Amino acid sequence: MLIALLIVARAVHIAASILIAGSFTFEVVVLGFTSVPECNDLRGVKRKLFRLAVWILLAALVSAVLWFWLEVVSMTGLSFVDSFSASTWKIVLLETVFGHVWQFRLGVIAVALALAVSGLAGNDAPRRPAILALWLLSVVLLVSLAWISHAAAAGVQPITLIGDALHLCAAGAWIGGLVPLAIFLAPAQVSSAIAKIVPLVLGRFSTLSLCCVSV
Repeated sequence: MLIALLIVARAVHIAASILIAGSFTFEVVVLGFTSVPECNDLRGVKRKLFRLAVWILLAALVSAVLWFWLEVVSMTGLSFVDSFSASTWKIVLLETVFGHVWQFRLGVIAVALALAVSGLAGNDAPRRPAILALWLLSVVLLVSLAWISHAAAAGVQPITLIGDALHLCAAGAWIGGLVPLAIFLAPAQVSSAIAKIVPLVLGRFSTLSLCCVSV
């Protein structure tokens, strides 16, 4: 039962980390800020991506807490109820490397979630500084997965962890970018403004994907 729950929690959290990094990489690298003409339809797409980001970050937060709780159960051998205590969590958070990494990750998720929610305030498209900040936070969140991986637990050389981090970035940019790409393409049939920039966006995404494959 514990192993099955751990697998589910890990899968959801890793998927959320990949998706959030892919969403903002798509917006920053593929849509860009200068050469893609701005229009109302494109602003609508960006707001959809921001709303998606909020839900993904919520999923990342919930799955992170669940994953950590299950790891505490695994480490201590306590029951689910007994392990759900402030004193037990404090020991794991403050006295283990695993806990230190999770402190950092939970902090990044909390900051990113607050920034994403504030970015949805008002009717305008999210501003450039907020998008750039969220992109940076999402990449940091994704890369830090390498430090709670099996490779990190095995105490491998730092170069191996860096390799894992690069592969995570590639997965985030390519696989994680497929969902925002689909959201962008969805209104292309009814929006002439978006239809005009589809070739440019697809070309950029193809180039990005090829770069990711080479990593």
